[in-house]
Amino acid sequence: MTVVDVHTHLPSHRDHVPPDEVRTESTMRSGQVVQLTNTIQDYLNAMKPVDKAFMFGIAPRPWKTDTEVLDRRGWPSNMNHNDIASVVSKADPAKIIPGMSLHPMAPDVDEEYDRCVGDLGCKVIKLGPNYQDFDPTGPEAFRLFARLEHDGIPIIFHTGTSPMTDAPLTYAHPLTLDRVAMAFPRLKMVLAHLSHPWQGDSLSVVRKHPNVWADVSAQFYRPYSFWQGMRLFYEWGVTSKIFFGSDWPVTLPQDNIDALRGLEKFAKDHHLPAIPSADIEGIISRDAAEILGVS
Repeated sequence: MTVVDVHTHLPSHRDHVPPDEVRTESTMRSGQVVQLTNTIQDYLNAMKPVDKAFMFGIAPRPWKTDTEVLDRRGWPSNMNHNDIASVVSKADPAKIIPGMSLHPMAPDVDEEYDRCVGDLGCKVIKLGPNYQDFDPTGPEAFRLFARLEHDGIPIIFHTGTSPMTDAPLTYAHPLTLDRVAMAFPRLKMVLAHLSHPWQGDSLSVVRKHPNVWADVSAQFYRPYSFWQGMRLFYEWGVTSKIFFGSDWPVTLPQDNIDALRGLEKFAKDHHLPAIPSADIEGIISRDAAEILGVS
């Protein structure tokens, strides 16, 4: 059994979080507090239940470079999110697979792409078109996708809702990415979060395209929505295209594993149809790295 977490983010600090830099958030988990500041050791501790983990940041908007999507204040200012992913991966190179994030409209996107792949060893890319405010069907994005398809580098897309008021939801809707999958049939794509709350649309795209999968990260803390999405994927016969993911630090891998295995009890307690345990265990033990061709 190989557990691969396809969705983890950077630690905000290298070794220590000063008390005055501790940052929490309570919108993403609908009132539950999430600690967003953490260290490399916090990350390594959280990843103990998994065999491999994809790690990445999110590139800022070129016109707002002073605003980061993810906190990285505990790192030197001359290191960007891609540098950090590469450095952290060296703490456990057998487990951590570094990913890059780029903005298609950045003037140096090609140079940074080359640096990430050639110098930093990045194997995947994370894009959040809503967070980054770019149209994934636009010419700049398509130019980047063409390179990624040619080089065999998979994309983990943020899909689904977001509490950020300046992040266009249309850019994070799975039906928007249907157009991308049609244009790039060899580009491997992962729709994060089952595109909640649009799980039905997400499964439609996943079911339609052989090159598209979804990840189950950050679902369990809305238990009915979690069950509903999983049941929809099961009824449409596409649980085999769900990858395991946590969205660390928003949730922990072990909490996601426990919640997946707890779906049977949730369904029984609420007199709902079950999702077979074989499908659940298949998600937990699916080797996404091998399927996506990521070494």
